[in-house]
Amino acid sequence: MLHRPLARALGALLLVTLGAAEAQAQSGTVRGTVRDSAGAPVAGVILTVDRTQVRTQTAASGAYTLVGVPAGSQTVRARVIGFAPQAATVDVRAGQATTLDLTLGRAAQQLQSAVVTGSRAQHTAADELAVPVDIVTSETIERQGTTELSAILQAVSPSVNFPRQSVTDADDIVRPFTMRGLSPDHTVVLVNGVRRHRTALVHTFAFGMPAGSTGVDLNALPASMIERMEVLRDGAAAQYGADAIAGVVNLQTRSGEFAPFVTADFGRYVVGDYPDDGNTVNVNGGWGLTLGRGQLGVFAEYRNRQPTNRAWPEAADQIVPGDADVVDSKGRILQKNNPVGQPNHRLGDGLADDKLLFVDYRRPLDEAGRRVAYAFGSFADRVGTGNGFYRQGLSERNWPSIYPLGFLPEFRPDVLDWSLAGGVKGEVGDWAFDAALAAGRNEFDYQLRNTLNTSLGPCLQTACAPGLDGILGNGDDPGIPNQTSFYAGGLRSMETQVTFDANRQYEVGLPSPLTLAVGATLRQEQFELIAGERASWIQGGHVTQYGDPAPAGSQVFSGFLPSTATDVSRTNTAVYAEAETDLSRTLLVNGAARFENYSDFGSQLSTKLALRWQPAKQFVVRGAFSTGFRAPSLAQSHYGSRITSFKLDTLTGNQVPFEVGIFSVGDPAARALGAKALKAETSTNLSAGFAWSPSERTTLTVDGYSITLKDRILLTGFLGGPAIEAILNANGVQAEAGQYFTNIVDTRTNGIDITGSHRVLVGASGVLVLSTGINYTTNEVVGQRPDPVELNGTGAVLVDQFTRIQIERERPDWRGTLTADYTRGRNSALVRASYFGSFHSAPGLCDTCEQVFGARTLLDLEVGRQFGGVRWTLGARNLLDTYPEQNTLDNGYGIFPWAGASPFGYNGRFLYTRAQMQFDLP
Repeated sequence: MLHRPLARALGALLLVTLGAAEAQAQSGTVRGTVRDSAGAPVAGVILTVDRTQVRTQTAASGAYTLVGVPAGSQTVRARVIGFAPQAATVDVRAGQATTLDLTLGRAAQQLQSAVVTGSRAQHTAADELAVPVDIVTSETIERQGTTELSAILQAVSPSVNFPRQSVTDADDIVRPFTMRGLSPDHTVVLVNGVRRHRTALVHTFAFGMPAGSTGVDLNALPASMIERMEVLRDGAAAQYGADAIAGVVNLQTRSGEFAPFVTADFGRYVVGDYPDDGNTVNVNGGWGLTLGRGQLGVFAEYRNRQPTNRAWPEAADQIVPGDADVVDSKGRILQKNNPVGQPNHRLGDGLADDKLLFVDYRRPLDEAGRRVAYAFGSFADRVGTGNGFYRQGLSERNWPSIYPLGFLPEFRPDVLDWSLAGGVKGEVGDWAFDAALAAGRNEFDYQLRNTLNTSLGPCLQTACAPGLDGILGNGDDPGIPNQTSFYAGGLRSMETQVTFDANRQYEVGLPSPLTLAVGATLRQEQFELIAGERASWIQGGHVTQYGDPAPAGSQVFSGFLPSTATDVSRTNTAVYAEAETDLSRTLLVNGAARFENYSDFGSQLSTKLALRWQPAKQFVVRGAFSTGFRAPSLAQSHYGSRITSFKLDTLTGNQVPFEVGIFSVGDPAARALGAKALKAETSTNLSAGFAWSPSERTTLTVDGYSITLKDRILLTGFLGGPAIEAILNANGVQAEAGQYFTNIVDTRTNGIDITGSHRVLVGASGVLVLSTGINYTTNEVVGQRPDPVELNGTGAVLVDQFTRIQIERERPDWRGTLTADYTRGRNSALVRASYFGSFHSAPGLCDTCEQVFGARTLLDLEVGRQFGGVRWTLGARNLLDTYPEQNTLDNGYGIFPWAGASPFGYNGRFLYTRAQMQFDLP
């Protein structure tokens, strides 16, 4: 339920928006055609009208229409990559259409886009800012060979890491990204400047990052909606609120009227040592419509990805002792000794079936078009699969009468995600303002298939579990048969916010006006954990097929217990102020402060000071110092579950299952292990660098940074051993190990970002763009909380070797890309080399299992040609079929040959074809 003040604020803002939408304006239409110097039409040109929100794009024929242009003399601007931008003045008459044809000349200079992230003052280019911001246009996004936004972000920004999770429970389906070596929840994601809600999923078991965070699911948004991405690579909690410690990603959506377009992709993995698999079909598109005086943009995407598998056969006993297959060192079966199909595990991508929708509406509210009502929203229905470890037929966790050959349990969650935002922005007197309300919700339901609850016995038709007393027929019998599929519970996360931002300029006798921005936010967050069905978590009391006590709950993921079910909420209020001006003709200064109060933990002040010194037009030196914080999320404070993990038996080489309880900090079991109430993380961020543009064709930026995080919130390592098991049993928990969230360490992240580009004309009409991006990042634990006295004598520690490796070394130290992008007339070609430095991983969950994986370079290639209104493309990701180094530790008889933390995955070469169609409508 919304708190009353928040509900009233939402209602009031909605009434203002709807009422303002009835305002009338005197406006006209501008239409025409954009051609190049040879007379050929130019598609995808972005046209805008100065001092208004009116915009559109040209169709394949070069035609465009600008609707709702204020009457009078107006300036129309046209821009597209590969051509020199152009501006033209046109006299618009109310209620009439005016023709304006434009001709663009080829050019190799950089395309300058208005930047809205990093400062609330008006800037026309990223190099005018005092902090580093990357601008990624829709043209660049379309040429990445994928529509997964997290993968696109990794390809264009080397400071982003996006491991392809596998055998990581629910993380197989919702894969998080990280920036600058920190956790997913240290980056704020905005859509059109509005904060995007987080996923409900808690990343308790993921490679390439510490466990215990909740991030934003970028893959729930269609890539076709994006006009550009702005990536702020700097701490910005004082400007954009808590969590913006690593940086900010702002997705600016297409708007205005534009012809409908559809993009259809088909691809599959074509590799050397595995069968071809992973067929992927993607269809996405959009259409910008005029509705009265408003404009509606509709974008949709359907994505279907079939599974891949890079596991090797398991050379272990399957049905009876001694029936193991004989497998060589390259994963080939030399002698088959049992009927179990191999490989019986799955390592790779699961099935994905995603349906995504995004809608954007904008309507001018006055004659001048300087006040606009807007609304946008998204909806995603996603189904995916992931797998756990195979349970052999002779496993104590299997019932041969149900699965004679054993079973591979499967996650098949349902993920629903929606968001809605609306508001009014414009000018009142000397002030520019933006008043908005927004809400977003993520739902994650754990559906399990091809599994069972061992403790319910070998009976699928009638109940045969005797209950805890071991006697069938007594009153404590569960009274339910076993199952092969379960609803294991669900997670819900919702965020609702009301925001007001305003800024104006003051003449203060300095070389430029002083820009003052102020604003306030009221946000409510809600987290809900729903218990699974009874059969998914109950202890049925039946012994295993060997007569030993059986673990409770569904295999691979035990259902959420009723005792852990929760529905909690909190409110956050924030006010901020930001000021920016030029103290001299060469020195710009920007300062910001933000005060936030959380209803459940208290208040915090964040500050930022940024400077930009520009001794010459082509050279900028910049630096910033900021403080920030991140409040513990509701999920971190209230999440609890029971999972099955696996560890290496050093005597047999087998993967051995064990039960782990993840406890909320208020759970008696967590308190018995030393848990305390969580407090906020705090950060300091220092950055400095320069941007150099020796010519309009060349840019180079270098930025170094140092981020110190205190009281970082993570999941503890696995707290296990006989003493821990006894503590848990004494608190009514049947598990061998436990974990909980705690403020565990202080860390320092140091790094450097380098970006560069150079554009050259090739012949009369060709343009070659050479670009590079390089990142070097190190993470170090510089402080650690002492282990609580409750762990004395247990042999357990809060930070084990596995956790330390996750924090410090389970991501590449160096990342880099070098791209050559060539266009000439209807033809295009792109070649990209992506370098991933060495990283460490400890797949065995033990102190002796750390392995160093060497650096790798991947090569991508894409060629395309325009045929009328259709652009056809052929491409390859990882053209040379490159893989990470093979696991030499804890690969369980060789079943998992590749490192789960590999930053580029281990699927190999992906070949694809794409058709992009744009339709001219009368």
